[in-house]
Amino acid sequence: MAFPESVELEARQRARGICQCERRTCPHFGRCRVRGAEFHHKRSLTSGGTDELSNCEFLCSPCHQRSHAEGDLGLL
Repeated sequence: MAFPESVELEARQRARGICQCERRTCPHFGRCRVRGAEFHHKRSLTSGGTDELSNCEFLCSPCHQRSHAEGDLGLL
């Protein structure tokens, strides 16, 4: 499910258009400077996450794919 447009706008502005990946397994951990392109639920809706800004991160495509493959295991 997608975030509301207002949340996506705020998330993109907060990230300044840059990937916000903070996963330990990211090859750019702590410094991913790839332009973000996709919105991701930090905690999935099926796991009790919400569509609020606090649960939204703006990621580049590779980091978004990695986050789905790893689930919560890659989070700090």
